[in-house]
Amino acid sequence: MLNVTFLVGLMLFAISSTYFHFAGRNRNGLNVAFLVSFVTSISYVLMWQGDILTVTETGEPIFWTRWLFYIVSCTLLMVEIAHVKGIEDGDLVQILYLTGIVMFTGFLAARDLTVTRWVHFFIGSVAYGLLVIKILLPTTAASKWANNYVLFGWTAFPIVFLLAPTGLGLIGAAVANALYLVLDIYTKIVFSIQLTRTSVSTTTA
Repeated sequence: MLNVTFLVGLMLFAISSTYFHFAGRNRNGLNVAFLVSFVTSISYVLMWQGDILTVTETGEPIFWTRWLFYIVSCTLLMVEIAHVKGIEDGDLVQILYLTGIVMFTGFLAARDLTVTRWVHFFIGSVAYGLLVIKILLPTTAASKWANNYVLFGWTAFPIVFLLAPTGLGLIGAAVANALYLVLDIYTKIVFSIQLTRTSVSTTTA
């Protein structure tokens, strides 16, 4: 089941990487949609190979490399979200380092099977709360659509983390990673497609 999930993720993000390479928009010479999909496809390659992981006492695998790649992909996504929301300069810097803290503490919590992982999870949760406040507050009619990706997409990740073997273990690794795949598709591919369409509409209006 896990191999199938990772293979599907690999294929989907390889396809989206190709699509965004040709159809993605370049801003300041950077095609963020392509880079996000490409980085995510590499992440799924590593998880599919299954060589780098931690195994819980109950035998559930934790593919902690996921969060290392999130540091890159989610930081790039946050640059795009901040642009949509009109966040710049010092506020942008704060948002980016808060994103880095959230993902890095996620990596630390995923690798740690001791009680210390809850310290990492708490720090990451506080940083995420501050991040959400900074992202959602500056809202205009034109940028309101981006809030959904944070509220319903990004916020679901720590919930899955909490329920998965990385946290309380209420769901198994197979279910957790299937949910992560769905969330990756929503927050990376669907978001990038809508961002491209919104940009085209704004340009042609």
